[in-house]
Amino acid sequence: MSNTWPAVRRVQVGLILRALRERSGVKQKEINDRLDWYVGKLQKVERGDLTVSAAEVNELVRLFEVDDAAEAERLRSLAKEARRRDQPARVPDWAATYVALEGAAAEVKHYDPEVVPTILQTEYYARAILSNPLDDTQDVEPAVGERMARAERVLAEGGPEVWCVVGEAVLHRRVGGASVLRDQLQHLRKAAARPNVTLQILPFEVGEHVALGSSFRLLRLAEPEATYVYLEGLTSGDYLDKPAHTDRYLTAFDRLRMVAASDRVTVQMLDRRIKELA
Repeated sequence: MSNTWPAVRRVQVGLILRALRERSGVKQKEINDRLDWYVGKLQKVERGDLTVSAAEVNELVRLFEVDDAAEAERLRSLAKEARRRDQPARVPDWAATYVALEGAAAEVKHYDPEVVPTILQTEYYARAILSNPLDDTQDVEPAVGERMARAERVLAEGGPEVWCVVGEAVLHRRVGGASVLRDQLQHLRKAAARPNVTLQILPFEVGEHVALGSSFRLLRLAEPEATYVYLEGLTSGDYLDKPAHTDRYLTAFDRLRMVAASDRVTVQMLDRRIKELA
């Protein structure tokens, strides 16, 4: 357990506590009164934004009447790891939890209409994107290094299942110039050959589709089982984990997958564009 980021443990603890609360039928007000929590703290804990102390965990175990000793000890252990200091991340604070979840995910699905997903970017492609920050004080090089480390983790042996659907615009937007784009497309060609990576290009000719005008990422954790939708803007990121939302995005991704080019045609499109940029 010690190699997993505290941010991931916070999320796991929150998911477990929410499941225990719903199973026990204990009301939120009773929890707030027993632990002297302010209104809204429970939601932050269950969302993974806040840690809980050892004493609070013990009280919750009693309140939720957790009789299984192994289940209670598992929760205590996760909560203890969640209280460790987070590793520094060269990303905005609001994106740090996403980075941690990405590193712990069993499955990553990513749809973007015009940019190569971060976990499949080359160093020069990433540097070109990160060299145009809204905040002039941002240090680009550490952010590039962070992105490359994330890609290495995800694409390493034993990494998660990765499925990316990208718009045909990715083949034409000259991020960093023609040579950088060519190298990036060659990198995509190699990545797509990996056993845990599936890449599909969504051709312009498809026209309107279910996710037109949007981009999103889906992360599935194996323990405890949970799926997150991550939506990112210029200054913030939003997480959705309610089935009413995640099911819709999973359906949208499946529909994108069905209308996108097949693996074979995707490789042909990459090869053709690489040749044009030579």
